[in-house]
Amino acid sequence: MKHSASNYRRDYKLPRSRILRGRESIQRLFREGRVLKERNLDMRYFVFSNGPASCHIGFIVGKRTGKAHERNTMKRRMREAYRLHQHLIRDITESGNFSFQGIFIAKKTGVPYQEIERECVRLLTGLQKRLQSGGNT
Repeated sequence: MKHSASNYRRDYKLPRSRILRGRESIQRLFREGRVLKERNLDMRYFVFSNGPASCHIGFIVGKRTGKAHERNTMKRRMREAYRLHQHLIRDITESGNFSFQGIFIAKKTGVPYQEIERECVRLLTGLQKRLQSGGNT
């Protein structure tokens, strides 16, 4: 079976335009953002109501966690887990009148993909419940 662009669901793409960029945006998340924690991943997020509805995400693995190839592997695994489950957040932000910025932070490298995906889903569903219940709490 040939693969074409029409065979892939558009919902599962993670274009560069949705990746969080810029030092100021990341610093704001560390200054003002709220935190959700799991065993291997943390998630910092910031919700604001001005401007058009959007959803931007970043991925961070600190230098102290391992060598470059281990950090890159961890970032790829986090991106893939988020890409497959981004609908948990994106549907809420697009239906509401607010924007979302967040970053996933790896606490260590060498974690299997299944565990990263499981923690990513837990973080996203926890955030989804917070957003549905109280806005930016």
